[in-house]
Amino acid sequence: MTITEHIDPITMTAPASHCHLPFGEWLPVDGAIPAGLDGALVQAGPHPARPYATDGPALLSGVRLGGGTARRLRASAGEFHGHPLDWAASPMTWPRHAGSTATPAGPGRSGLALPVQDPATAEWHTIATHPGLSRAEHLTIGPDGAVRAVRPFALDGAPLMHAVALTERFVVVFDLPVTYHRAAAMVGAGSPYRWRRDRPARIGLLSRRPGDTAEPRWFPIDPCYVFQSVNAYDDGHRVVVDAVRHDRAFDGPARSGAAATGSPRVHRWTLDLDSGTACERPLVDSLELASVDSRRAGRRHQLVFGRTPGGRALVGHDLAADSTQVRELPPGWSADRPVFVPRGRAEGDGWIVVLTRNAVQRRSELLVLDALHLTGRPQAVVHLPAMPPAVRHTAWVPAAGGPAGRG
Repeated sequence: MTITEHIDPITMTAPASHCHLPFGEWLPVDGAIPAGLDGALVQAGPHPARPYATDGPALLSGVRLGGGTARRLRASAGEFHGHPLDWAASPMTWPRHAGSTATPAGPGRSGLALPVQDPATAEWHTIATHPGLSRAEHLTIGPDGAVRAVRPFALDGAPLMHAVALTERFVVVFDLPVTYHRAAAMVGAGSPYRWRRDRPARIGLLSRRPGDTAEPRWFPIDPCYVFQSVNAYDDGHRVVVDAVRHDRAFDGPARSGAAATGSPRVHRWTLDLDSGTACERPLVDSLELASVDSRRAGRRHQLVFGRTPGGRALVGHDLAADSTQVRELPPGWSADRPVFVPRGRAEGDGWIVVLTRNAVQRRSELLVLDALHLTGRPQAVVHLPAMPPAVRHTAWVPAAGGPAGRG
């Protein structure tokens, strides 16, 4: 029997017919909302009643765009029960440590990496680790939230996995020097995870071939920590993995939590299947959040979109041309997670939709930018009456027939 039998994934998108949200007041708009931009930017953050909880109620907020208008969204996730969007809202509030139908044979709670979706099958993939057990599980989850397959593999120490990546042939697993610390958990520390200086860092490739039960193939890398994968793809006898790399994390006082050290950057690891070695190099400096055109997930990509540390600027980088667009925000303003929403067929042909905030003025604006011309005039600026709360997840939820987006 497997440890995890059924969970709800963080799908971060919804079926096209499910964009029916409990909207609030109309919002003033400068410029013109593009006719093809029809859906909602939805964010999920901790509920004020339980600001530090990793499960339980969450607060959804966002903006509905369509028909040249904008309306506000703010609701508790519990209000979506019985609602057509219920199953899509629930994954956005999926906790970092999800429960299961069975209790792991040891202390602590299971950890789950933020899942990634295969655009070809619409299935989601993630990795579950279990404190007290010497194995992890690769979970394949359908669009309905049901676990379709569970594949265990050997893994000691219950490493904390925030990220996972996907290619057409492999699931990419990050086994990095942050592991479950039982003593910290027993004394109620801010985080039960700690940086382990004596633990090697490695990237594993788990075959996606049906019926293949082989253990992951591991490639040693320099010690680091990855909170977010950007993309991965197959390249003949090599596998290319791009992710946001931090020098280390969880290496301070117990109450500092996940505080990372060093300037984050988009980093590339090229894994050679013939030699078993990994070559690594930095790609884009000073990016703490980054993603690609969602239609290129698991395939070779050319463009990377992201945000600098602290959200002071938005960045678009062309890897082929080695050129970068940087949109600096006005003094006092910062950006949340930018989300790419497809428009045309070519890579990068779409919009960047992002909430920005001014903490001093307690103001917030939603920007709609042409993804290929980030430094140009915003196509639309939506003014919110108040600054939204801090969030864990951001997604573009399309209306009927609209394109899904990824942040």
